[in-house]
Amino acid sequence: MAEAWESAEADVATGLGVLDIDQDGDLDLLVANGNDITPGPLRLYLNQGGVLETTASWVSDTSAYYGHLSVGDLDGDGLEDVVVSRFLGPGRFTEPGGVERFMNLGGALEPSPSWTAEGLFSFSNALGDLDGDGDLDLAVAVGEPYKNPPGRSLLFLNDGAGDFGLSPAWTTERDRHAMDVTFADINGDGALDLAIANLGDAHAVYLNEGGLPAATPSWEAPEELGPYEGNTVDWGDVNGDGALDLVISDNLQLGGPGVVRAWCGPSLELCWTSKDEAAYQSALSLEDVDGDGDLDLFAGSWWGVGRLYLNDGAGLSATPSATTERSIVYEALAWLDLDGSHAAEVTLSGVGLAAVPGRAPVRSLVGAVSADGWISGPGAWTATVLAPAPRDLAVTTWDKNVGNLLFQRAP
Repeated sequence: MAEAWESAEADVATGLGVLDIDQDGDLDLLVANGNDITPGPLRLYLNQGGVLETTASWVSDTSAYYGHLSVGDLDGDGLEDVVVSRFLGPGRFTEPGGVERFMNLGGALEPSPSWTAEGLFSFSNALGDLDGDGDLDLAVAVGEPYKNPPGRSLLFLNDGAGDFGLSPAWTTERDRHAMDVTFADINGDGALDLAIANLGDAHAVYLNEGGLPAATPSWEAPEELGPYEGNTVDWGDVNGDGALDLVISDNLQLGGPGVVRAWCGPSLELCWTSKDEAAYQSALSLEDVDGDGDLDLFAGSWWGVGRLYLNDGAGLSATPSATTERSIVYEALAWLDLDGSHAAEVTLSGVGLAAVPGRAPVRSLVGAVSADGWISGPGAWTATVLAPAPRDLAVTTWDKNVGNLLFQRAP
């Protein structure tokens, strides 16, 4: 994959989302800046007929120590909204941040958030319909491991109009430093569960019980395989057995092993570990990069090259099959067909929860909601989605010498 685009702004880029903000059929890029280094805004890079602008045409009125973000239609109006984690408060490590919601108002994000949850050191969040009622709920990973004690990760339920209320509906049973969170149907029962990547504690999965995560984890990574320094978690069927697997990066900055590992379902046993040199492992994503029908893994680290581990149908290669040319700080990854050359649409129908083939973009929905590769509704639904196809890779980096990047797929 070759570099094909770089943003003019070389900011402390962290969060990354793909969305068609203006409903013109082209997928745009949204970047959140700040991390724990320098406060920054959200920046939107519009895609105009397959050409991504290099200077953001929309910038939020707010600047903060922003972390990662999630995208989804929160109020059922057919437009994608945004939730972003605010890692630190204005006092940096002496003051917690929070979570903010930016609504899409007729094809443009509001300049400032219209809902916030305060008092949280949160680096990441996720959207998913946990209770199956047809709107997107919000899971928040909570923890700041450098200077502050651990906290309890949270779940806020959506009232159907995009409001998450003042109090969470669920919290983890004890305090941890959680750095990432994702929704996935881990046990295949037709309901979304919650997977959390922890730092200084075992990674954990909370199964869905009656529309909320269980009170205690159904799975925790074995103590003997620690210490853990979780950074990013993703889901997918890596070994092709029909059960979802988790892939988690473990950094080494605070004592972790500096590896990427796959935990294979349904029992989530360790089934693969990266064998290349230990690194400050960070962003990762499962994607069928070579189009052979199985999931490959792209993984990055801080001050390292991007690494592609191809899947031979039975599992991932132990060492990278290919790497990028330039070493950068990898923070977040997102896949998109920038020029729309593979924009064939297919119609899906179902009842309840279903995974989107190839985690392709959803164009329209009736009777359901979607986020991060899942469609969910309280009953029968129909959806128009893009057919799985080769996609380009967008990357954020908080290396101030480098802009945000786009790696173009191979011809």
